[in-house]
Amino acid sequence: ASPPSSCPPSPLWALPEELLLLICSYLDAQALGRLGQVCRRLRFLSSRDLLWRRIARGCLNSGFTQLGTDLASGIPVKERVKVSQNWRHGRCRRATVLKWKCKQVAPFSSTFLMPWMELDGEYLYLSQAESIQAYRLCPDGSGLQRHPQAIFSGHQEDVCRFVLVNSHIVSGGGDGNIVLHKIHGSYSVKFSAHEQEVNCVDFQGGLIVSGSRDRTAKVWSLSVGRVGQCLHTVQTEDRVWSIAISPLL
Repeated sequence: ASPPSSCPPSPLWALPEELLLLICSYLDAQALGRLGQVCRRLRFLSSRDLLWRRIARGCLNSGFTQLGTDLASGIPVKERVKVSQNWRHGRCRRATVLKWKCKQVAPFSSTFLMPWMELDGEYLYLSQAESIQAYRLCPDGSGLQRHPQAIFSGHQEDVCRFVLVNSHIVSGGGDGNIVLHKIHGSYSVKFSAHEQEVNCVDFQGGLIVSGSRDRTAKVWSLSVGRVGQCLHTVQTEDRVWSIAISPLL
């Protein structure tokens, strides 16, 4: 006998979506992941943020506060849970995506500044000496394109740290300067910030905060007419290695 022309519809799809979501809400992360491999329709259903919020609140660094506030609403909750679980269990793919030769600055010198990097969409931003270079990820996921798509410069010494916020790059360098670049444009600002290297920076709205080896943390204005003006200085007992503006503000 010849096979039937079409399979009978599953009685599962006769249930309303609210009931299907209720059933799925009893599944853990592993079961939801396996359910999404059955068919496209179940993959779409099992990927709903509503199902993953409960699981995400029990994961490390998944973007939810203790009160349940979502700090990363633009990223699917399922993806955040996957990254958190991979981080927790140490699962990763070891691969060299980019390498370059470096030479010692002075004889018998073995001190090199490690590059700082941030991934933003299809680009990897990487500090190399006194500049920041943007490399595009290969479409097949095999690595990075060989040549940078853009180069952001402005420091006379190595870039110590940079941050990407709202299509802007703010960097601190060993020359004590802070440089701000607009990624998709020619706009840039540079000003002297500290007496020694700027170890850390953060940027939000019209403010930049920075910390330095000179044992100070400073707040800078970027408002019109006050660009590069120091609004506040905090004296510390030691060099400042890390600084950040609260994302809840």
